[in-house]
Amino acid sequence: MKKHVVVTSLLLNTCLFGGAAVAGTNPGYGQVLAALDSGKLIVTERSLLSQARNGDSNAQLALAKMYEGNRDDERTAKWYIRSANNGNAEAQFQLGLLYIDGELVEEDPETGLDWLRMAAAQGHVSAQMVHESLKNEDFFIGC
Repeated sequence: MKKHVVVTSLLLNTCLFGGAAVAGTNPGYGQVLAALDSGKLIVTERSLLSQARNGDSNAQLALAKMYEGNRDDERTAKWYIRSANNGNAEAQFQLGLLYIDGELVEEDPETGLDWLRMAAAQGHVSAQMVHESLKNEDFFIGC
């Protein structure tokens, strides 16, 4: 029987390190969270799209978060992937969790661990903790 790794980004974000700690790992991420909380991010969607299409990984991350909040799975995955491919550690972390959980993308724990490793190598503290835990365990269950 295949063993599954169970990780959810919401559970990890809440239980292990809280939103404030994640914001410290990526300079643009705190602004994204504040804009999402205030409802002001939708007003900037056009400018974010322009910046994201020009390769701005923070704008790509912001779009992924915005679309995730709107439950637009296809756009969420698309912008996480673009941001992660452009070296954004937070996007790499989030994408790693998505691959491990099989959310928005096909489940692939090995690919998920690769994305977590990349984020961890950039100093993303949460990715370091999760990667270390997962590479040594068959299962990982939140709090």
